[in-house]
Amino acid sequence: MFSLKPPRPTFRSYLLPPLQTDDNINSEPKIKKLEPVLLPGEIVVNEVNFVRKCIATDTSQYDLWGKLICSNFKISFITDDPMPLQKFHYRNLLLGDHDVPLTCIEQIVTVNDHKRKQKVLGPNQKLKFNPTELIIYCKDFRIVRFRFDESGPESAKKVCLAIAHYSQPTDLQLLFAFEYIGKKYHNSVSLLLISIFSCRESMQTKHFRNTIKQIFKWGQNMVVY
Repeated sequence: MFSLKPPRPTFRSYLLPPLQTDDNINSEPKIKKLEPVLLPGEIVVNEVNFVRKCIATDTSQYDLWGKLICSNFKISFITDDPMPLQKFHYRNLLLGDHDVPLTCIEQIVTVNDHKRKQKVLGPNQKLKFNPTELIIYCKDFRIVRFRFDESGPESAKKVCLAIAHYSQPTDLQLLFAFEYIGKKYHNSVSLLLISIFSCRESMQTKHFRNTIKQIFKWGQNMVVY
């Protein structure tokens, strides 16, 4: 009578298995950390992850996913997704493709789809519901919409309140633009004074006359009308 058991393997390998290196162990794709591009002295006030920026009004096909950040100078949406429907490529020295300066914001509207509520946010106001959408009306006629469907409700509320607070300060001197210009102003004055005192021993030289001309030219450029 034949046995139905499978035959036992007789081959024996004396080769060692391949060593696992750090590259093999950490072969999972690393998630890129989204970080904003800040100016000197600019600080991040609040931020929220998993935000969806609405590009088109009739479809969500072109929407972008990323992080929404509020600083003391601008609101910035950071994403790795390419910008859809972009025909012209240009680069701003101070702002990115998804940045809006706080001084460009005209009105802030928060919306809750579930409770069918919306509120126009002003400075030092409270928000009694968790927003699911943020609509920003800009002074240059742009309308920017963000969705918080996958974001934390408390984080979404905090970033909306931060944008409303910093975009409508009680005193214009509190704006970051004045502080930034002030730093550049004092740095420029210091450099010019150093140039003047460095040539005080030869005040009739051509270098001194060029320095004086530079002072007057720089002062004319700093005049704000």
